[in-house]
Amino acid sequence: MIKTYYCNSNNELKETTSPKDIAEDKKWLWVDLNEPTEEEAKVLVDYFDFHELSIEDATLVQQRPKFKQYDDYQFVVFHALDLKTLEAEEVDIFIGDDFIVTYHKERFEEIDTVKRKLFNQTINLEEPKDILLNLLDDIVDNYFPFIYDIEDKVFNFEDRHNIDISTKSLIDDTFDLRQELLIIKRTVQPMRDLVYRMREGKVLHLNEQQFLYITHINDHLIKQMEMVDSSREMTSDIRDNYISLNSFKMNNIMKILTIYSVVFMPLTLIAGIYGMNFTNMPELSWHDGYYIVLIIMVIIAFIMLTVFKRKKWF
Repeated sequence: MIKTYYCNSNNELKETTSPKDIAEDKKWLWVDLNEPTEEEAKVLVDYFDFHELSIEDATLVQQRPKFKQYDDYQFVVFHALDLKTLEAEEVDIFIGDDFIVTYHKERFEEIDTVKRKLFNQTINLEEPKDILLNLLDDIVDNYFPFIYDIEDKVFNFEDRHNIDISTKSLIDDTFDLRQELLIIKRTVQPMRDLVYRMREGKVLHLNEQQFLYITHINDHLIKQMEMVDSSREMTSDIRDNYISLNSFKMNNIMKILTIYSVVFMPLTLIAGIYGMNFTNMPELSWHDGYYIVLIIMVIIAFIMLTVFKRKKWF
């Protein structure tokens, strides 16, 4: 579907289906291609005459966030986050002095939000660069709920530590959380690099107010990356702590079993000697021999346990 919005010479915002239908002077033009058909996509060539490489990037290949300068326009790729899968959703933007074209193969809530602001006159858009910055701001701001949600999950691990939950379950949850953080980082980090290049490259020729706006967006991306990195470090610490705790418990179990084994070794030796049933074994004819041997075995075990306790082996 293709939608066209334009601002005429009287600063009135109007809507039409195709840029070819505009019959009056315009200050700027916004063409939104939402899940376009092949016929609708031809407007990129027939009306705007964009470079074939930028059209190929927009229509055929999944791109990382990027910024390209052409003769009379710039080509930008932004990534938003899908609400359910956390996968990146691509929107391709062609922007010139008096036009902006947004091309996306899925519905973009951020674009709809900018449209509502535009028609409700809650924002003042003097030129296409203002649309670009507002769209970028909404995309970046929508990263925050995902990042805050994961940060809350990380903090909740401390509460789960006091609940009787298996270490395996906690480790599995930690790895799942780290996987989500990695997916978000794959989107946020390239976007941060892109916005930094847009701000420092001076190719958009932003005015003072627009420069402050993109600096504000860049600050948000820096904060988001710091939150993601902090959460990844915390999950690493949680994982290492639980692995260490599990190893500590296992070592204690092995230590106790080893102590029991060592205590019973001399007792087993005594039992083995008197269990050989040789004829010439004088102790076998003792009337109280059984009880004497049992007492000796108890004394040996008590002495060994006392020595181990004094050495603080358990």
